[in-house]
Amino acid sequence: MAQPEHLSSERLWLRGLCADDRPFVFKLIADQRVRQFLGGAVAADDRETVFKGYCETGKGEATWLVELTCSKAPVGLVFLSHHKDGADVELSYQFDPDYWGQGYATEALRRVLRHAAEGLGFKRIIAETQSANVPSRRVLERLGMVEQRRIERYGAVQIIYAN
Repeated sequence: MAQPEHLSSERLWLRGLCADDRPFVFKLIADQRVRQFLGGAVAADDRETVFKGYCETGKGEATWLVELTCSKAPVGLVFLSHHKDGADVELSYQFDPDYWGQGYATEALRRVLRHAAEGLGFKRIIAETQSANVPSRRVLERLGMVEQRRIERYGAVQIIYAN
């Protein structure tokens, strides 16, 4: 999917990335708190490559920038992509710590899950997170996702959730 469909929820607007989003994305992927369970902050020399990867999604994949409807302030990113197992579509996300704890991630993910099911026809979406990432696990469980299995990957126990 070249450019994902615009989506909206009560407080959020989700849209495809554009070149003007580079500063926000660079800030997000450089933040150790955001990237604690995602392999660490992205080095300065690698940020442009990561940004381009977020913009150049493959067929059946999408990246949304999440903005506050009231101010258009960017608060995070949501992704639909092919999971490493090759069989599933994965939901993932990164949000600015300044906006953690306000329900924005849950609201944005709920909207993307609805779009994936109703608009794209996906019957099953998974999410993978480290077992140590308790806040992310809580978000996924609030969305009604259920633990399917645990695996060892990247030197840590990962939990695979599915809707």
